[in-house]
Order: sequence, then C-alpha cells, then structure tokens
Amino acid sequence: MEMSADWLAWALSQFDLTMLFFALFFILLHLVVRKKSVPFAEVIFRWIVLFSLGFTGIYTFVMHAFFRIMSAAAIGWETSPFQFEVAMADLSLGVLGILSFRATYGFRLATVIASLCMLWGDALGHVKQMVINNNFTPGNAGTWFWLDIFVPLLLLLCILNLKKSK
Repeated sequence: MEMSADWLAWALSQFDLTMLFFALFFILLHLVVRKKSVPFAEVIFRWIVLFSLGFTGIYTFVMHAFFRIMSAAAIGWETSPFQFEVAMADLSLGVLGILSFRATYGFRLATVIASLCMLWGDALGHVKQMVINNNFTPGNAGTWFWLDIFVPLLLLLCILNLKKSK
C-alpha cells in the first residue's frame, strides 16, 4: 500500500510530467488504433494540448487556488495573494487547452500564442529565481521549468505544420 501512495505522491508532484506521459501514451494508441488518415502533427497537437496544457492547467489552478501553502512551498515561494491571480491564469490556459482538442485552426493558434506568452514568461521567472535567489527547488527548476519551455514549443511546431498542410 505504501508503494502505491509513493507513486501517487510522485505523480501529483510531477503532474506536468505525468500528463506528458499520458499524452504520449494516447498519441501512440491513436496511431495504432485509428485507421483514418490524420496528419501526425494533428495527433500530437490534440493529445499534448489536452493533457499537457488543458489538464495540467486545471490542476495548477486547483493547487494555486485551494492548496496555496503546499504549491508555494513546492516552488520555493512564500504564499501570496497573487497566487489567486496565477490560479485564474492557469484556469484560463487549462480551459483553452481542453477546448482546443477539437477546435478550429484560429482558436488553436490563439491557444498556442497564449501558452507561449504565459509559459515562456513563467520559465523566465523561474530562471530569474534560479539566478537571483539560488532557487533550485523541484517546483522552480525541475520538470515544471523544462515543460514550460517544451510544451508551448511543441504546440507551436505542430500548429505551424498544420498550417502548411491546409
């Protein structure tokens, strides 16, 4: 029982990475099961935007809005009233990600632009915390930092590829 609790604690503390694993699983499943011809970039976009942007955004909303002390500690921050504003931004990105799963190209493009602005801005904030405050906590310098860079970049590459195929 303790081992499953450890795995669950790890999966929740690395929720962004867990969602990326789910996205990769569904990408592979989609490619194996679906017989329709769907562009590869479309398959990648759908599952990454749903899990790595959508569900992760909803999770971070819940954490910043309702578990402020725990989420601030994981990032190496003090709690702040601004966490509620961060939570609302996370909620917005999460909803956009979920709706983008089957949305029009224009809606998806707007979602990618929002993710680039917000998550790359977050990544810059993490770098500043690493350099100025020597903050290398897992919530600041771990997978959250790297996926703040990688996920929007992957979505950008997919959306640009989808534009070419239209």
